[in-house]
Order: sequence, then C-alpha cells, then structure tokens
Amino acid sequence: MEEKGLSNWVTTSLREAILNGNYEPGKKLDQDLLASELNVSRTPIREALKVLASEGFVEIRSYHGAFIPVISQQDIYDVYEIRWVVESEITRQATPSIPEDVLDHFEMLMEQDNLPPDAESDRRFYQVDQELHGTIAGYCRNRLFKEILDKLNNRIVRVRTFALHQPGFHLDNSHDEHVAIVAAIRCRDANEAARMMDLHLKNSARRIMKHING
Repeated sequence: MEEKGLSNWVTTSLREAILNGNYEPGKKLDQDLLASELNVSRTPIREALKVLASEGFVEIRSYHGAFIPVISQQDIYDVYEIRWVVESEITRQATPSIPEDVLDHFEMLMEQDNLPPDAESDRRFYQVDQELHGTIAGYCRNRLFKEILDKLNNRIVRVRTFALHQPGFHLDNSHDEHVAIVAAIRCRDANEAARMMDLHLKNSARRIMKHING
C-alpha cells in the first residue's frame, strides 16, 4: 500500500473507531499501541492524528500527545442551537416535496426500531437518525441551509456519537419524535413538521446535557 493510501486507511480506521465509541472522551491515544494494533509504523499514525485534529475528532496538546476531546455543555448547546434554528426551517421547506415512497421507507425503518433491542439496535438507530435528517435536508429549496449543516457535520457527528453511547431511554424518546416528524410531513403540514423538528432537537440537547450533568 502506497504511503498516502496507508495514511488514508489509518485515518479512516481511527475515525470509525472514534465514532463507534471505542475511546472515551478525555482519553489519551497511545500512538505506539495504535501502531501495533493497526500493524503500521508511527508515521501514518501521526499523519492520521493531524487530519483527525483538523476535523475536530482529536485534540493535540503540545508536549502531551493526542486526546479524544471532552464534550462540554457549551459544545452541545452551540451545535444544537444552530440545528434547531436551521433544521426546523429546512423541514418547513422540504415538507411539500418529500415523496410518499421516501416517507414509506422511513416508516418501515422506524417500525424496525420498535423490535426488541439487540447488539445492533443502537447502531441502527444512529444510521436511521443520520439518514432521516440528511434526507429532509436534501429536499430543502435553500441550498445554503444544507451547506451550513455540512460545515457543522463533524461537530454534529461527535455529539450524536456521544449521545448514542449514553444509557437510558433517550433513544426511545428520539424515536417517538422522529415518528411525529414523519407523520407531520405525511400530512403535508409544514408548520407542524417544523415545530416537531424544533422540539426534537431542543429535547435532544436537554437529554444529552442531562447525561453530562450526571
């Protein structure tokens, strides 16, 4: 594998491990251990960590090494404040345009979320959550709204991943809110769909901050 290709592979592998919750917030990443686990030298590890730091997945501290960033209440509030302002309007604009078969698809996915939980249930919810929000944004008339979300994507992913790995019933609550959003879109009630999206994101922020508070 060429050097650039190897560095890209290491970056992708570490990014996926972080998103899967393999490392706790605040944890220092042992570069020697990572090199051993991925069977590479330290050079592609260092290059990968620089990329991940630029994306916000890793924090590099001078003379101390690379760490998984700790998510603060302010981080959560800042991300979700943008989301509930932008995504509620996105939902309002997208509601008339989302095809019936797309809504059928999401209703089927959300019915599967009601199956008994298993090892893949949390991951499945995360995928549905990403797909639902991304699909709604894809039908918004104002493309600048989607650009705003795309620029925030890494921050959104970090907070989503943190939420996913918290214990409790918050995923059940989010699921019910997703159902309400899709139902409002199905009725082509743009104002209600926007209101439900706004409520969902504000509730999500409160739930995550509650976990940080312990």
